Amino acid sequence: TKTEQEIMEEENYKKLSAKQRRKLGRLSIAELKQLVPRPDVVGLHDCNSHDPKLLVHMKSYRNTVPVPSHWCQKRKYLQGKRGLERSGFELPQFIADTGIGEVRNLDSAANDGKGLRGRQKERMQPKMGKIDIDYQVRG
Repeated sequence: TKTEQEIMEEENYKKLSAKQRRKLGRLSIAELKQLVPRPDVVGLHDCNSHDPKLLVHMKSYRNTVPVPSHWCQKRKYLQGKRGLERSGFELPQFIADTGIGEVRNLDSAANDGKGLRGRQKERMQPKMGKIDIDYQVRG
């Protein structure tokens, strides 16, 4: 003793794909927030889980660490910042005033004459005390 309307709805439901039926059976974010004791932990993707109530219960449990927000992004973490131009490092003004920048530039100019092999050797076995700083002048 089903009414015509119920029969029509049942036929329409059978016509839907499995994906569409799953989407109809999902809770909305607002409904999920009303059902749980801590609505502040409900996220955008929590409704898509197999058991959204259990998921929100686990997220609201004490001493749990939240999942990072970039878990659902297509790009890897921080890969979107690749195209940003960054300026080179500049010494803070109070350090630059001592003149240490010029002393180091002179030292790096001396290294420019060396080949790759010499630079690698210098890196592995550095010679200490090459930079001679006159502390009376710089102070």
